[in-house]
Amino acid sequence: MKIKYIHKMVNNFKAVDSLKLIEYDESDLPDNIIQIIKTHKDLSKSNTFGEKDLGDPQEYEKLIIEDSSGNRVFEYYNKGIYFMVKGGEEDRPVFQVFAHLMTIERE
Repeated sequence: MKIKYIHKMVNNFKAVDSLKLIEYDESDLPDNIIQIIKTHKDLSKSNTFGEKDLGDPQEYEKLIIEDSSGNRVFEYYNKGIYFMVKGGEEDRPVFQVFAHLMTIERE
């Protein structure tokens, strides 16, 4: 499994397609994060999470998972604010994956 990820604060979403994603291998992530990626229903097909227009600047994240089932693309808008205000237990696993990737991106 290959994982590509980017986290940025942006003033608008027009430039997000040009962002360079960082590539990780499955071995770069802890087992609990890999298990969420492999088993969570919201990560089984391309999906969008969060909500636009919750801040200025806005938080943008993109995750691409490449594995034997193909490529899946995920975007998360304003993860922090969205999860604090509108998130619940059912949202926690996806939030954990993105939050973990955000922390290792900064290392």
